Amino acid sequence: MTVYVKAIGSLAERAPAGTRVTLPQGACLQDVLEMLGITVEEVMLAFVNGSLAKPASPLVPECRVYLSPFICGG
Repeated sequence: MTVYVKAIGSLAERAPAGTRVTLPQGACLQDVLEMLGITVEEVMLAFVNGSLAKPASPLVPECRVYLSPFICGG
């Protein structure tokens, strides 16, 4: 199955808008992260089809994954 990934900030280099990832049926968010070389510790928020997701969240074909890194400022 194909899922579409968009990441922002420091993760954008590994998953710019329009990134497509092909995974087997039954894959979860953790599988996407591993495929892109992103660790769970790098992700502050993840959404699948607009809903907050955890690493074990299941994916469906053609879903949209959005990743946001930790952001800090002064």
